[in-house]
Amino acid sequence: MPVITERLVSRLQPRKKKYEISCSSLRGFMLRVLPSGKKVYFARVRHGGKDTRQRIGLASEIPFDEARRLAGDLLARAMATSRPRVGASHRASVEAPDTSPYVRDFTRRFVDGHVRIAIKPATARRYELALKNHILPRFGSVRLAAITREDVETWVGSYTDKPQAARCAWQVLSCLFGKAIQWDALPANHLIPTRGVRTKQPKVRDRFLTADERARIEVVIQQGLDTPRNQPGGLHWAIAYAIRTLALTGMRSSEVYSLSWERVDMARRSFRLPDSKTGQKVVSFSEEVRELLIEVARLGDGRSKWVFPSWDGSGHVARASVGKAWRRIRTKAGLGSDVVVHTLRHSFASDAIMGGVPLAVVGKMLGHRRPSTTARYAHVSDTAVEEALQKTSERIVDAQQGRSEEQRKLRKRRKK
Repeated sequence: MPVITERLVSRLQPRKKKYEISCSSLRGFMLRVLPSGKKVYFARVRHGGKDTRQRIGLASEIPFDEARRLAGDLLARAMATSRPRVGASHRASVEAPDTSPYVRDFTRRFVDGHVRIAIKPATARRYELALKNHILPRFGSVRLAAITREDVETWVGSYTDKPQAARCAWQVLSCLFGKAIQWDALPANHLIPTRGVRTKQPKVRDRFLTADERARIEVVIQQGLDTPRNQPGGLHWAIAYAIRTLALTGMRSSEVYSLSWERVDMARRSFRLPDSKTGQKVVSFSEEVRELLIEVARLGDGRSKWVFPSWDGSGHVARASVGKAWRRIRTKAGLGSDVVVHTLRHSFASDAIMGGVPLAVVGKMLGHRRPSTTARYAHVSDTAVEEALQKTSERIVDAQQGRSEEQRKLRKRRKK
């Protein structure tokens, strides 16, 4: 089933018998080609359990864009009512326009009734930016029912150099259409135009810290702690220990920054997070983290309810403050701009997998809701398997050659 375009209409040739072409992007939009060479636009709707074709007009008399718009109006009206008009003329279709809300009007309802209520603040901010910068400029003056899959595909395709922005905007538009159906702004059987649209996957940042890089970062952090606060290079202890906690737990930065002591269970070595990105959860931590928290409690001296308080203790450390300190740390450690705070989380996962921890367990440690999220680290697991295979092969060859343990160690040192 092709997509009916203006170019396709002009290229279709008559046959001995009449034939029809259905559009794959606007379901129900049809073109009939007669043996005489005439081409007629139709909208196919369901009425009384039967297919009914409503004539729109001749292709030679109605511009293609107008015919497609009228077809969309007829199809939307047919879905919105249990008694669609059958055999309506071109004039009747104009007199019975699409009654679905304009995108700009429904957006206000969508933001007030869903985004600002059911979505976390940081994500809600991204939703509102996507609506303001991408969705409303393109679809704001269009009625919901008139948007087709072709419209969405063309729109997404225009963001070839911004795949992340395109994917985010596409997700927001999908959510908007879902709410439109739930709230009866569109009929329940309306075909959501974002479904089936492929978006370009953004480039995944796969940057992991090496053992040497971790050591260099730790040296710089310790130097910052040893430097008085009022001198250049001085580092607030709460920021330093927040970064260390990120490295040792693989937690999301927002989860660490906003930790309060009431959420820390030292006896069970766990954090009880009531409202993380993936909902309520419990994060277990190691003995090393427990010792780190004991030191943090000593430095804080009970002056704040936050585990990692700000300078004045009125709140917790801010993302911007940690980010500024991190940029200073990575520069002194000789690392590039590709090493961000979130790299600590990726590196935690990488070290776990390289240490032989199964992907499913790593997903549990990171708090991933879906296994597919953890699957991005599968290539790290493949590397671990390759190294294990190499070591196994070398051990077998050494045994076959009759090499002693001392000779094997000497051979490994020479290879290095």
